[in-house]
Amino acid sequence: MSVVSSLRCLIDNPSEEELLQARILGWCVEWLQAYFLVLDDVMDHSITRRGQPCWYKQEHIGLMALNDSCYLEAAIYKILKTYFKQQPYYIDIVELFHETTMQTVMGQGLDLLTADDEIVDFTKFSMTRYDAIVTWKTAYYSFYLPVALAMHMAGIKNVSYYGAVWKHPSRAAPRLEFMVLHCLMSSQVN
Repeated sequence: MSVVSSLRCLIDNPSEEELLQARILGWCVEWLQAYFLVLDDVMDHSITRRGQPCWYKQEHIGLMALNDSCYLEAAIYKILKTYFKQQPYYIDIVELFHETTMQTVMGQGLDLLTADDEIVDFTKFSMTRYDAIVTWKTAYYSFYLPVALAMHMAGIKNVSYYGAVWKHPSRAAPRLEFMVLHCLMSSQVN
């Protein structure tokens, strides 16, 4: 997991307790992604996710998936409080999860404004907009969040270091998203 790998890069020989905490944070990142994906599927009226019916498409689930997604997000903060409240970086990681959620919501909003379900309007689409969507919708929680969490665990306080970490994922996200879309489209064609 990215949080564990990042922590190992930042701390020589992390303790078993530190590794456990990094794993817990890694699972919180996964739950955050699940929260976003459940909402995204409903908003986009998706049918499948990773080759399986979307959660809201499951029998007897429907729009209850919206409540389930809220539960996933709420569980993150319960876990953070349970395992990290006594840590000096507790407030920093809570704020980081809130900030990440805000960034992702902005990316989702831009995606929804660009891709109308009823009318396909390619004049709304550009590579600049595509880069913005995938940067804010994907890069923040996929790339930056795990590294920033490990940095907080390692006691890194210098804000400029966090800015430097953000530069690289924001450049990589559009290419990764393109590769994922290409793979998905290729698998649907075959």
